[in-house]
Amino acid sequence: MSKYIVLSLTLLLLNACGVDTSSSTTSRLAPSQSGDVIDPNPVEGSNPSNPTDPSNPSNPTDPSNPSDPDCAESAVFECSNAQKDANACNPSFYKVKSDASYNGDNPGENGATFSVVDGHGLEFRSEHQEGDPLKADKTWVTLFYKNFPAPGSLGIQGYTSYTKSDVFFITYDIAWSDTSIPNIDNTVYMKSDKTDIPTCYRLKLNSVSGSNIDIQKVYR
Repeated sequence: MSKYIVLSLTLLLLNACGVDTSSSTTSRLAPSQSGDVIDPNPVEGSNPSNPTDPSNPSNPTDPSNPSDPDCAESAVFECSNAQKDANACNPSFYKVKSDASYNGDNPGENGATFSVVDGHGLEFRSEHQEGDPLKADKTWVTLFYKNFPAPGSLGIQGYTSYTKSDVFFITYDIAWSDTSIPNIDNTVYMKSDKTDIPTCYRLKLNSVSGSNIDIQKVYR
């Protein structure tokens, strides 16, 4: 009888101590414990491991050199590495005069003479030569110019020249660079037909030395 009493007392003591005998017990960390827990989706602050910098995207577009949608087959002149210019070799705004070099038929045309723009202090010639008469059209160059406003000032200061190798040669009166002459417009254009699409060059006759003038390939 005393054995049953002892067994009953033992069971009562175990229940009072709160012993959990379940096999599904789950262990939890206390709020103050960090443990070795790895967050599968970490949120970084100022230094993410794979940053996306809007100022330096992986495929940046340089706003200073955008692709020009107008530079296409529809452009009037060859437009690679050229500036857009609404006046480029435009006969609506300029007088025109053309010249061709040696075409295989007449050696005397082989750059021996200049096309003279009478009364305007301008002379030029084509520097592109074609031995095949079937390509004679490739030798043509055309000058686009405005009238010199003061003919009495020509022939006083001398002449200078500029050569675009294998394209054209131009000589001009230094008076074209004289900004003291009223109403002077010393911008001229030269068109070359040597390329599949004609090429236009803008020249500013703004120096007493032809080698120092401003020249730019342009299109419209």
